[in-house]
Amino acid sequence: MRYLIKGLILSVFFIAGTSGSLHAQDLDIPGLEETSAPASSEETPGTASKGSINLWSMIKAGGPTMIVLGALSFAVIGLVVYGLIDLRKPNFAPDDLVAGLKADMERIDLEAASQKLDPTDNCLSAVMTAGINHISSKGYDALETEKFEELLGAASIRFNRSRARTINYFSVIAQAAPMLGLLGTVTGMILAFGSLSNSGGGDPSVFADDISMALVTTAGGLVVALPAIFAYFFMRDKLQSLVSITDDAVEEIIETLNNALAAYKQQQHQQ
Repeated sequence: MRYLIKGLILSVFFIAGTSGSLHAQDLDIPGLEETSAPASSEETPGTASKGSINLWSMIKAGGPTMIVLGALSFAVIGLVVYGLIDLRKPNFAPDDLVAGLKADMERIDLEAASQKLDPTDNCLSAVMTAGINHISSKGYDALETEKFEELLGAASIRFNRSRARTINYFSVIAQAAPMLGLLGTVTGMILAFGSLSNSGGGDPSVFADDISMALVTTAGGLVVALPAIFAYFFMRDKLQSLVSITDDAVEEIIETLNNALAAYKQQQHQQ
């Protein structure tokens, strides 16, 4: 049994060695013509090498849909730049304005406070302008009513309505871009099946361009939608944070006014 196993092992090595030598030698078999494989660097007519595939060729393969997706990508970039410039604290509650208004409220000087306000400049000015106008018409007792708080909230909403609308454009683009990519995919598949029907299915290169359109447009839609989704949530949270900072500043200013009024009333009562 031991000699049988050794013989089988030697036979395996012998067969492997002879098969390797046969592959390494040129076989001269009568009636068999030599054939040589075409070099990998050569390109057959009507096809493109792998090195020629680049971003621009992929965009062109996507067809007209890629033009719309390209416009949406530039829109996303423009909205991001606009949001980064606009969504800053000086446009909502500047520190110097907060300090100046608190100083005026400590003196109960609404006229001086009004002169510091520009309703179109920042959110705090818009809210405090509405509040001071309401106090001037209804008196200081209006500070304790729910209508006064609702008035301040409505003024903040009005001032930031355009910003919220701009941020919602990110959401619109994030939903529209994949739909446009899907439209390009369906269009490419329809054209591919039409080309396949006309050619009889003999040459796959006939409908290769249509298949490229179907695939590239889907990828293009996702490439546009993903940054738009992230930008939407980032800008939305940024706006909410700045509005919250403004609300806190308004509460501090109104609380300063209430404390000043309470101190004034106590002083008048003592006299």
